[in-house]
Amino acid sequence: MRYLVFILALWAVTTASVIAQDAQSQAVIDRMKAGKLMPISDVAVLMIGSERWCYREQEGNCAWSDIYLEVTGTGATYEISNPWSEEVDISFVDRGIFKDGRYICETGHDWVPTVRAYGREDGTAIEGRDLAALKQEIAEQVNTSDDDDCFDYLYQHQDKDAETVTLLQRHYIDGETDAANDALVTLYFNKDAAADLGWYW
Repeated sequence: MRYLVFILALWAVTTASVIAQDAQSQAVIDRMKAGKLMPISDVAVLMIGSERWCYREQEGNCAWSDIYLEVTGTGATYEISNPWSEEVDISFVDRGIFKDGRYICETGHDWVPTVRAYGREDGTAIEGRDLAALKQEIAEQVNTSDDDDCFDYLYQHQDKDAETVTLLQRHYIDGETDAANDALVTLYFNKDAAADLGWYW
């Protein structure tokens, strides 16, 4: 009986450690208040601690999403996923730099060569000539050299049961921001929940 109790206790501790947010992220969350502007160093902790950032979420689907692959003291590398069309979802790797202790800013990195694409209906990978043609289409429509966009973040709230944190992202172009471009972003810390997210067109 004592052995069973020990096993159950060990399982409870192990499970808690798997599903809980990491200590560094929780320390950042604990010192935040709703509406507070976050230092980019604190945002960076949440970038690397979370599984996926879901922007303008609607019923488990995102307008676009980020997975942060690498975060340093000067910037971050991240995978962005979003619909390209009604038929195609794309993912690509971009980079941002931290500025003024507050912002993450675009760098003009050419991310088109990193594009991967999937059919929205069945998730089938788009490859070969079809992928090459899609990359050409993207290159003709998107100016990846643009580096005048920056973003900062206001803390909103934490949902401990859902293991999420919500921030408000503000978008600056040449130092100016418009509230119409603000986006609520939900940070998912649970790997399974993050994997279940999709994207809406």
